[in-house]
Amino acid sequence: MNVTCIFFGILFTIAGFLFACGKGHIHLSAWKEMPQEEKERIQIVPLCLNIGEVIALNGIIFLMKGCCAGFTNHWFVIAMIAWFIVAGFDVWYIEKSNRYYRK
Repeated sequence: MNVTCIFFGILFTIAGFLFACGKGHIHLSAWKEMPQEEKERIQIVPLCLNIGEVIALNGIIFLMKGCCAGFTNHWFVIAMIAWFIVAGFDVWYIEKSNRYYRK
C-alpha cells in the first residue's frame, strides 16, 4: 500500500468529480477574472464534465497504484503515459472543437 498514491488518488478523484458536477471551475482564478461576455460564450457544463472525467481518470490510476499490489511501477508508468497522451488529445480537441462555445 502506497499512502502517497492513495492520497493523490483521492485528491484527484474528488477534484474530478467536483469539476464534472460543475462545482470546480468557480474556484479557479482564471474563471473569476474572465469577463462576463466571454463566460457567456462558453458552454461550461459539458466542458467541466470533460475536464472532470480526465482528472478523475488520473485519480483512479493513482488509487490503483496505491491499493493494488499487482499494479507495479511498470504498469503505473504505462498508464500515466497513456493518460498524458489522452489528456493531450483532449486539450487539442477542446481547443479545435466548437462544441464548448455557444453559437
